[in-house]
Amino acid sequence: MPRSFRLFASSLSLLISLALGACQGGTLSTARDGGAEDSGASDGSVVDSGVVDASPSDSALPDSSAMDSSLPDSSPDAPPPGPVSGYVDPSCIDGMYSEPLPNLSADIDSIPFVSIRQFVDDVLGARYPAGQFLVRGGLTNESIQNCDELFANGASREGVFDSLGTIVHECGHIYDFVLSSGGTDGFAVTEALTLTGDDGDTVDRFGRTFARSYLNSDEFAVPECVGGSDSSCDFYRNVYLDGDPTNGTFEGGDQGFNSVVEEAYQYVNSLAVAWTYLDQRPPGFATSARDGILTFLWYVGRYLRIARTRTAEFPGVYDFISGSPVWREIILTLWGRAWIYIEATEGMESLAISGDTTFMRATNPAVLDEINRIRLAEGCAGVTPPAASSRRFRAPAHLIRQRLEAPCAHDHLLEDLRANTIHD
Repeated sequence: MPRSFRLFASSLSLLISLALGACQGGTLSTARDGGAEDSGASDGSVVDSGVVDASPSDSALPDSSAMDSSLPDSSPDAPPPGPVSGYVDPSCIDGMYSEPLPNLSADIDSIPFVSIRQFVDDVLGARYPAGQFLVRGGLTNESIQNCDELFANGASREGVFDSLGTIVHECGHIYDFVLSSGGTDGFAVTEALTLTGDDGDTVDRFGRTFARSYLNSDEFAVPECVGGSDSSCDFYRNVYLDGDPTNGTFEGGDQGFNSVVEEAYQYVNSLAVAWTYLDQRPPGFATSARDGILTFLWYVGRYLRIARTRTAEFPGVYDFISGSPVWREIILTLWGRAWIYIEATEGMESLAISGDTTFMRATNPAVLDEINRIRLAEGCAGVTPPAASSRRFRAPAHLIRQRLEAPCAHDHLLEDLRANTIHD
């Protein structure tokens, strides 16, 4: 049954205001003297307010004649492919997936700040062309315009670098909206690869899966975090697994398997950006970028386990997902791409807040078993993963500033837009 996204301007304006306002307070500070919550930079100065600069000079795409949008994989100086992980099967889709790593050595200090749009495009083009491709794609969405300016934390170099991961993440979502139509979901992985899958939303939303908030009911669920993040709670639960799928009111957690995978793909980009531009962040900075993708790999595995083991509640869902070549490819490509960046950033404590915990969750044997079952359904041999171990990813307690990157109201904004889907 065909679907079309219907956007109402007044609702969009309100949601954007709420989104930008809520995320200004998304900072957790732990100073040596036990500092309190802070919205400033690590040196105590106040960061930009996050007001979007919508000046006319930023209103158009950069001059394409001055840009090279091609990926750098054909250059003799291109970065090498990512490291091989013990958590992928080298003979299967996940282990065979590869892409050039970002060019961390590219000079961006000499790039002038002219406008949010030009600067975002230039710095991504220099180091992370996959992110440049996603932002440019997001800018083609006529319903949600100017995603780069919308999610920038102010019109300055510092403001852009403070929010570049969010810009790529959210523009990536918005570009995937462009690629989606009817019951088909599009996933822009890189410029060279776009994947599509049908009927990935819930049965109630004319798909063939169940609400992701049912993750709150499995044996691995932990409470949402309040005022911080530690091993006893799930920092992402209150944003992504909210609501009651039986109450007749749309909430973000009512979305189906397609949305779990969509978020996971964007959290790979969040980690890639955080790592690529870490040299542009202030001393003592730490981000939850690793935690985001590790949490969503945990969610994907748990979702598959619920679908496989609770067939009386969710008849046909597991057979649909595991029996679909396109959904197997979407899952395994995601898994392979994620582990490229997880392995590349191993031991980088500034890229995680609760890294020990989220790493152990993503590599839980039950999660790994579910991914292996998808490999077997694909006809692959499967793999025996490394023995479970903690890899010391928790940021040191003395760090001046710990920024918990989205989740925040940004993703609620996009989920509320999905709520305006009209089924024709």
